[in-house]
Amino acid sequence: MRVPPRQGEPRPLISTRALVIVLVAVGAAALTAAAPDLAIPIGVGVAVITLLAQIVKD
Repeated sequence: MRVPPRQGEPRPLISTRALVIVLVAVGAAALTAAAPDLAIPIGVGVAVITLLAQIVKD
């Protein structure tokens, strides 16, 4: 349930969920660069986290 912002109150530029997804993606990119052999498992993990974040949103 989302509460609408009050009139005149600034809205955040990015939601908490979007920030978490971006941070996970950056972390996954760093891990993939450090360990290229783990690229597929890391990608699957990021996909699962993204899907879970989308489910929690709904």
